[in-house]
Amino acid sequence: MYEEIDYNKFYRLIGDNIKKIIMDHNDSQEVLAEKIDMSRGFISQVESPGLTGIGVSLDTLFRICIVYNIDIRIFFDGFEKLINIKNNQNTEVKEYVNN
Repeated sequence: MYEEIDYNKFYRLIGDNIKKIIMDHNDSQEVLAEKIDMSRGFISQVESPGLTGIGVSLDTLFRICIVYNIDIRIFFDGFEKLINIKNNQNTEVKEYVNN
C-alpha cells in the first residue's frame, strides 16, 4: 500500500552520505565539485539538511562513484531505517527523521 512520503528525508540521507564520502576521502566540496564538473554551491545545497526539495540525479551519483571508486549503495546507507520508521522503536532514528 502506498503512503504519502516526505522525500526530503531521503534527500537528506543522501546528502549526509555524500558529506561522509567527501570527508572519508579527505576532500572538500570544492574538490568534489571540480572532479565531477559541478558547482561547489550545488554540492553544498545537497549536503544542507535544512534545505528541502534539493535532490541529486543518478548521473551525479554515478560520477561520484566513478571518481571515488565506490559502490552506489553507499548513498543509501540508512535507507532501511527510514522506510521502516513507523515500526522502529529506536528513538535516535526517529529523532533523525523528525529533524
